[in-house]
Amino acid sequence: MDLLRQVRQEAMEPEYLTAEDRHGRERPHGRGLIGTLTMLVLAGLLLGGAWRATTVARPATVAERDDLINRVQSAQAHRASQQAAVGRLQRQVDAMRASQSAAGTAAARISAAGMAAGQVAVVGPGVQVLLDDSPDGSDEGRVGDQDLRQLINGLWQAGAEAISVNGHRITTRTAVRSAGSAITVDYVSLTRPYRVSAIGDPNVIPGKLSQNGGGQWMAYIADNFGVRWSITTASTLKLPAGAGSVSLATPR
Repeated sequence: MDLLRQVRQEAMEPEYLTAEDRHGRERPHGRGLIGTLTMLVLAGLLLGGAWRATTVARPATVAERDDLINRVQSAQAHRASQQAAVGRLQRQVDAMRASQSAAGTAAARISAAGMAAGQVAVVGPGVQVLLDDSPDGSDEGRVGDQDLRQLINGLWQAGAEAISVNGHRITTRTAVRSAGSAITVDYVSLTRPYRVSAIGDPNVIPGKLSQNGGGQWMAYIADNFGVRWSITTASTLKLPAGAGSVSLATPR
């Protein structure tokens, strides 16, 4: 039995067994090479796929970047256009304000001219002067048109802005005259006592009136002829518009 087992075990030549063992040991080496090649192929496929994906995605990225640039440029152009529009509107507003200011200045000048000319009614603080004949009724103590004109001119010089006598507005065209024993203003007869209202600074007019020719004349006729006169301040005076009108002059 031992002999038969030995014959069966040694049926192949020892060199063959050695070669078989060598080839058997080399088989794993062949499988490793195939695995390496397989990995390299897979890596190549992955790199190729990534490169292709990058190549395909790049046009989309470039297009997105160009679109973003176009949007930024469009927004900048729109902003510049809006700023230009704002500038134009601001210039128009400035021009309108200047026009309104000029119109307001012209209106103020017209109003001042109308007030000075006595063409408009006026209201404001001022003084009232009461002028009357002497109590004895003498001719020397009677108030005349000259006395009234002196008082009116003195009030103008003292800073009066508007004057009326017994409710009749005094203007540059007003005539103060005597008609017999009566005094007329624009040919309307007045009755005594004469109430002269003057709009202006009530704190200034009395002092300046006493220092000019009008106030000094009042003091003279009062001291020498008994003419009575007094001056009081008023917080509010209302003076009517003058009866006269401008027929040739026009505002400029």
